[in-house]
Amino acid sequence: MMTKASLRKAYLARRQALDESSYQQQSRQIQERFLQQFDLAQYASIHIYLSVAERREVATWGMVQTLFSRYPEVVVAAPQLTGKPGRIASRIITPQTTFQTHPWGVQEPVEGPLIDAASFDLVILPVIAFDKQGHRVGYGKGHYDRFLTQCKPTITRVGLCFEDPVPAITDLHAHDLPVDYCITPRQVWCCNESA
Repeated sequence: MMTKASLRKAYLARRQALDESSYQQQSRQIQERFLQQFDLAQYASIHIYLSVAERREVATWGMVQTLFSRYPEVVVAAPQLTGKPGRIASRIITPQTTFQTHPWGVQEPVEGPLIDAASFDLVILPVIAFDKQGHRVGYGKGHYDRFLTQCKPTITRVGLCFEDPVPAITDLHAHDLPVDYCITPRQVWCCNESA
């Protein structure tokens, strides 16, 4: 059975087993594929998660630095947990932004204007596992599922994952919103035929 819980357990273990060299190399491959796939100048605003290396999340700090240096006109925002269960706020970040460590290990912007989820053109999501239809397995808290319901329908949803897709996740719910693309070290998977 390809349930979220079983995939989460198995794929988190595989991710944690990555040695530092493999982790860095695969993260760089994903970043390169992302930058080749998307013309980021066409997006006015981008929401990107800030990776936690200890969790072996696909590294995004290099992508953030690339956005700052190559696309200074693009508004970049990062998540901030609001204190309300399952809620994410987004703050605009710049090269001068100060960050603090949330108890979960996530770096959060200390200052910067809040930006409404409906303003984003592109959102970059952490993915533990996904299927060929773009349904993703996260940490099981539902933060991004709720966040995505606040985004405009035309937003481009991009997941970053070390693993290629499974055929299908078997325990989906109505609130599970698939990604349009998922980028792995090996290729860019288009999960939405209209994307």
